[in-house]
Amino acid sequence: MSGSYLLGVDAGQTTVKAVVHDSAMAPIAWGRRSSPVSRPAPGFAERTQAQLWSAAAGAIAEAVGRAGRLGIAPERIRAVGVSGHGDGLHLVDAAGAAVGPAITAMDTRARAEAAELAGDGPRARTILDRSGQRHPAGGAGPLLRWLTRHDPGLLERAATMLFCKDVIRLRLTGEVGTDLSDATATFLDTHTARWSTQVLEAFGLADLERLLPPLAESAAPGGAVTAAAAAATGLAEGTPVVVGLHDVQANSIGMGALVPGRLALVAGSFSTNGVTTTQVHVDPRWQSRVSITADLRIAMSTSATAAPALDWLLGLLGVDGDAERDALFAGAAALEAAEEVPLLLPYLVGAPFDGPGTGTIAGLRGSHTRAHVLRGLLEGIALMHRLHAGALAERFDWAEPVLLGGGLSRSPLYTQLVADVMNAPVQAVSTAEAGAFGAAALAGVGGGHFDSIEAVQELVPAAEPVPPRAALRGYWEHVIGRFDELTRDLEPWWEGTTR
Repeated sequence: MSGSYLLGVDAGQTTVKAVVHDSAMAPIAWGRRSSPVSRPAPGFAERTQAQLWSAAAGAIAEAVGRAGRLGIAPERIRAVGVSGHGDGLHLVDAAGAAVGPAITAMDTRARAEAAELAGDGPRARTILDRSGQRHPAGGAGPLLRWLTRHDPGLLERAATMLFCKDVIRLRLTGEVGTDLSDATATFLDTHTARWSTQVLEAFGLADLERLLPPLAESAAPGGAVTAAAAAATGLAEGTPVVVGLHDVQANSIGMGALVPGRLALVAGSFSTNGVTTTQVHVDPRWQSRVSITADLRIAMSTSATAAPALDWLLGLLGVDGDAERDALFAGAAALEAAEEVPLLLPYLVGAPFDGPGTGTIAGLRGSHTRAHVLRGLLEGIALMHRLHAGALAERFDWAEPVLLGGGLSRSPLYTQLVADVMNAPVQAVSTAEAGAFGAAALAGVGGGHFDSIEAVQELVPAAEPVPPRAALRGYWEHVIGRFDELTRDLEPWWEGTTR
């Protein structure tokens, strides 16, 4: 593949990134565009599909343009891969034109529909057993139920339901379809990796089977860049595009974690904790999701207890700009390792396992500074990894070191805290844009530039593993005990405040 390049596109909830990689998967040129979310009514979180494509096309054009200024012609970009945020709902008509908005996974308009399904024991059990997960309000199933009640005319105009990355591939190639890793968030049978009429029926959506798109594995051929897309992006017409994948799967590749027996922890918009496996074990505390091939899976336990909690605290403390943030982190790192800090439960957006918990601060003292409060929150976020991984450990095994990614992984303090909490060596992965790396790697495998997805993951850069501090084991046993006790004792109070 010498002299050839691969493009990875990663469409998140609010930003689209595009990165050109060389034959050793080193990033060469970047592009980034904001993809703003509109909230036209309570619970809504959407954009137009045109806005999504405009952000993607702009990011790609920027990356291709920068590569061009380095002497890399568009024709030397041999393949394109696209990843995107999961869940949400994107409907198109028979001609591929948008029907309604691009609904994101942050949308909660279907909260009542999701709760209704969760409260119906037999149907909830069928959905969990066959699809491998409970479905959030921002999932396609609850959203489709909401549309049947509130906008059935829109459903009548729709021919196919897609996911975020599928809309981008459709605009690039004119091809309609999805892959297993996104489909597994809806009506896919996690045991067979095929669409399930049983799951559709449990959702009460049997008459919408016509909306299910063609399925393919993620690295399968997904069309070629059209003339119109080439004009919008700067890519060469005819450039191959693979089917693409869900962003969690792409990030796992970018962390070197999409190999059976590896545990990856991500502290980003969500605390995402996933073990790659070939086994199917179903439990309401995690999502059993089919990955880029039918035999590969990620068991993933998540909660919105990372960046949202940190952003809230920094805003509350009046932290303004990177320099002040860095100084505050340095102050937290300078505290004695076993110094008493407040215990913060970071449930600002929601609690793990659909629990009733809300954000909680315990153990505050007049002597505590902003640095004490920040370290207390970082410990609380790290404890979420332990909570989620503890559930997974009941069924799955993994090798060490544990892999750590997400924005917080760039903090040496946070990496050390996670190693201490997990009582295991932790290796922070330094891939700048792990999702775009994963998408480009997939394109390389699909185009025959790499022998396997396992082989390309050997190119992922990672720091030396950070071991847990044995001298602090007693401190952490105390903190973990306080966390468990506080959670248990507050549950009746939380139940009373969330009715």
